[in-house]
Amino acid sequence: MSIKQKIDQLISIGVRDSYQPWEMYLTRKINSITLVGTFNMFLGAVFFLLMGYPQVAIDCIAVIIVAPSVFILNKRKNYVWAAYTFYIIGLCFFISMNLKTGKDSYILLFYFPMIISLIQLLGRRETLKHLLVIAGMFIISAVLIALGYKYNWYAVSISETVIANTMVFNIILSVFTAIAFIIIVVTESMAQERKIKKMLSEKEILLSEVFHRVKNNMNIVTSLLSLKKNSTDSKEVQEALDECRNRVFSMALVHQKIFEREHVIDLNFKDYINELLKELMSSYGIKEQATIQIDADDVFIELSNAIPCGLILNEFVTNSFKYAQCPDKKLQINITLKKQNEFIELQLRDNGPGLPSGMINKPNTLGMELMRSLSEQINGDFSFTNENGLVFKLRFKQ
Repeated sequence: MSIKQKIDQLISIGVRDSYQPWEMYLTRKINSITLVGTFNMFLGAVFFLLMGYPQVAIDCIAVIIVAPSVFILNKRKNYVWAAYTFYIIGLCFFISMNLKTGKDSYILLFYFPMIISLIQLLGRRETLKHLLVIAGMFIISAVLIALGYKYNWYAVSISETVIANTMVFNIILSVFTAIAFIIIVVTESMAQERKIKKMLSEKEILLSEVFHRVKNNMNIVTSLLSLKKNSTDSKEVQEALDECRNRVFSMALVHQKIFEREHVIDLNFKDYINELLKELMSSYGIKEQATIQIDADDVFIELSNAIPCGLILNEFVTNSFKYAQCPDKKLQINITLKKQNEFIELQLRDNGPGLPSGMINKPNTLGMELMRSLSEQINGDFSFTNENGLVFKLRFKQ
């Protein structure tokens, strides 16, 4: 196993198959910055031992000893425990080292890479509250250091030459640490983004295939209903089969339109209306006996609302073809589709005799009861009125 593979194995400690991508890469980030921090402690221990100050180097050695606990907690608990441990160890170390070496050692510069790492770990509701507690720890540690400087707590007598060397060492190491933390965060974030994009692509392909299969299965059903219609001489049965076929087709068309689009979330309902009306007019064979006027915006409707709206449109037009034709005038159907702010308004109108007065508030036909039920399903406000024909209005929130 190469060194690169060993390091990758180390920073992947605690990553679980059940983790979401952000959890997996958050775990890797914590392990990575812990690894960099441990390496810094090794350099610090060597530096202070060479400078002849083992009482300062012992802090670095203590951190090296306890640092593996971060990996252990990531493996046995989770990233929250590991993050708390990492920052508690780091802040305790900074308090002690700042008080021992003084402000002229510039060890305060290491707060910047620590803060960089903390900011990059923020952003998820599940971890935000924990990381805000850690941010509070930063403030407490800064206050303790400031008080320690003021009252000269725990100071170690260090020569000016060593302080000067320590200052240079800390400036260089803090800069490289900040760069290393930024590289770790950016690298892991890019890897997370690539994984999420791959997962989304796979799900889109899967959804597209599902829509394709559903569409094919519904088309088979419509074909079977058409065959069954042709095998009977009963006009009543033929009409019932036609109604069932058109209802299935209206649902199949939604899946077909979704499948044809690159996005599987919604569909252009204006295009859907045109396609559905062509099929219904062909099915009932009344292309010359009816005029349909469409006034529709390019409104995109979510899949959960598109199928009920498609069925409502199918029921209204079918009922108009069957019951709204009058001998003295040509059937006219008007369809209006508009979007007003966050609401979608669908209005369907014909010039037939309308509903009997007793049926306006309580429609008792199967088709109109289905329209009522579907409107309630999408939490829409709807109404049936007689205005020189039947008018159905539906308003629902997208």
